[in-house]
Amino acid sequence: MSNLYFLKFRILLPYSLIVFVSCNTTPRTNTTFQLKKSNQIKIGFGSCLKQDKSMPIFESIKEDNFDLFLMIGDNVYGDSETRNLKELKLAYKKQKDNFEMMELDFPFEAIWDDHDYGMNDAGKDYPYKEISKELFLNFWNIPLDDIRRSREGLYFDLTYEIDYKTLQILILDTRTFRDTLMPSDDIGAPGKERYIPNNDSSLTILGENQWNWLRKKIIKPVDFRIIVSSIQVLPIGHGWESWNNFPHERIKFIDLINNANLDHTLVISGDRHRGGIYQLKIGNGRIISEMTSSSLNASFPNKEEYGPLRIGSTYLEENYGAILIHSIDNSMSVSLKNINGNIVKSLTVEN
Repeated sequence: MSNLYFLKFRILLPYSLIVFVSCNTTPRTNTTFQLKKSNQIKIGFGSCLKQDKSMPIFESIKEDNFDLFLMIGDNVYGDSETRNLKELKLAYKKQKDNFEMMELDFPFEAIWDDHDYGMNDAGKDYPYKEISKELFLNFWNIPLDDIRRSREGLYFDLTYEIDYKTLQILILDTRTFRDTLMPSDDIGAPGKERYIPNNDSSLTILGENQWNWLRKKIIKPVDFRIIVSSIQVLPIGHGWESWNNFPHERIKFIDLINNANLDHTLVISGDRHRGGIYQLKIGNGRIISEMTSSSLNASFPNKEEYGPLRIGSTYLEENYGAILIHSIDNSMSVSLKNINGNIVKSLTVEN
């Protein structure tokens, strides 16, 4: 389903108003939608949604009545090895039918991961990324004047004013610019399952332009900040895709957060077909907390993995994330919920 389908709901709900502020560098009409309460916002998020499987989790998601839902990667599975991207086109067609059938009544914002980028674990060398980008933009009905249509990559940001408090959401593109991963020297071994860290400091995940954009955005004074990364940032105990594949990039990212204005920053991620909470204490008593939510309908049994920065165990069944932001007490309540909408893990982010 495209965003046009959801826009009609944004103007019908009889609640107090919150304004979506576009941070694009080209002119764009601001979008508005309604909140149930003027001093809080409810944001859902999830990843890994196979278009050919049933999606009962959306019954619980609908009951949460979110103001916004973030689709943070693998929003379809359409890996394609030929230029016509037949598989990806068919995946989007099926997903559009699914969304229309479920009659979801909240707005979406989205970023891709590998399976809606076009190929498993792919990075900047994927030859059809501009074509898959066009499919993404059209499926999510990104406006023609949106900056994502005129620059390389899909990174963007959102700013919300919640009762005089500012929420910033920075949504990263970890595919378009990412260098080649280093294959494991012991495939399948714990901690080296598929890839190992590459200590070459010249390699990148975000690319020069996106890094420059992120530096400018993250120094802005805000009351709440959420950073969206389709792949995990903090975990260092496994050999699957993560920021730890490029340790210098991960350290640079952590340093950037440490030098920003908030004591506690929330990162949300997907990709892993398991959910979990991770936390890192950085300089000056500051904290980065990460909630991974995966998958919406593509779970499978797996062994627990080493996780030195993880709080508790991972959760392998279908799940989604929920963020409740209160302007009154300057807090974000972050939960991981199961297919029935019950909380299985939670944390609080305070500033």
